[in-house]
Amino acid sequence: MKTFIYYPGMEVRDELWLKFALLWLERLAFVFTLSEQSQLPPLLNQLAHRSTLLAPPPSAADFDAITPQLIEQLGTLLAPTFIRHRVFGNKALIARWQQAANHDCFCPSQAGLTHLHQYCLAHHLASEEKGGIRMARRLANLLSMYLAREWALTHDGILITDHDYLDRLLHLAESRYQPQGGQDCFHLEIGLRLPTNLATLSFDTLLAKRHNPGFTLALTGFHQALTALIKGLEEGSATPQLLIAFTKARDLLEDDQSEIAISSPQTATMAPLVLPLTLQINTVEPAAAQLNRLQATNAALARPLVFHPIKKSHFLRRKSLHGFTRLGQVRHG
Repeated sequence: MKTFIYYPGMEVRDELWLKFALLWLERLAFVFTLSEQSQLPPLLNQLAHRSTLLAPPPSAADFDAITPQLIEQLGTLLAPTFIRHRVFGNKALIARWQQAANHDCFCPSQAGLTHLHQYCLAHHLASEEKGGIRMARRLANLLSMYLAREWALTHDGILITDHDYLDRLLHLAESRYQPQGGQDCFHLEIGLRLPTNLATLSFDTLLAKRHNPGFTLALTGFHQALTALIKGLEEGSATPQLLIAFTKARDLLEDDQSEIAISSPQTATMAPLVLPLTLQINTVEPAAAQLNRLQATNAALARPLVFHPIKKSHFLRRKSLHGFTRLGQVRHG
């Protein structure tokens, strides 16, 4: 069972995201302590006691094992002579990060992160505040993504957010941007149906559905099929049969969810919302031949998956699996 790890924020944006998670995710974890401004702790406590959705967060020992490497990388990123990208290594940008007036993101104190916070304070990258520190939001995002990525790699996790922009930032953190070579990668977009009235559905209704044995079985089957499809694509061994098995598992889970949407005559006649869950896939072998093998089968599906163009990732380190949901399209749809 893979755990989806929400990053890089301290908490999910709102209750709608948690409703999506109850319907589509087996396990969800948060890397960081919730900020004092968050309104979600009572709801998360309820979910922790009434569902199996929430996984334990990293321990202090987990962070203690990660932060020395992060501090070393941070020192390299901020070195005056280091030039890697027009954003990171940019002296003017680093100078802005070191100005207290630009410290607009509050990061609560958390066991295992004391040394990292002290490093940032000593190098003027953060300002001290009661209960934690405050730093420039882009830098906070970069650091939190590094922590999330390393934790995901050691816990077989999938990083997930609702910002494709942050997905690209994580790509910067993982890459060295070599002028030649690099592995093939592409975005795999999976359409997931959600009830049209998701925003107005109560958590009691969703929790009751999640406790249903048929739903639990369908949810487990979906994630087993997703794991198998991802592994096949990464290894270059994905077959049309694997693709068909995944879409059948997705359809089975959607069929099991459909009854909760019929709560009024209006919603019963409305088309369901479709949430695009997008995952970045990095392949061991060149990806074109594999995708060509799947093209005809995918096109024949009632709801094909979207394989975005192949690019070069230039990864030199271990690969992490991450994706984004673009839940805003559902929220404003």
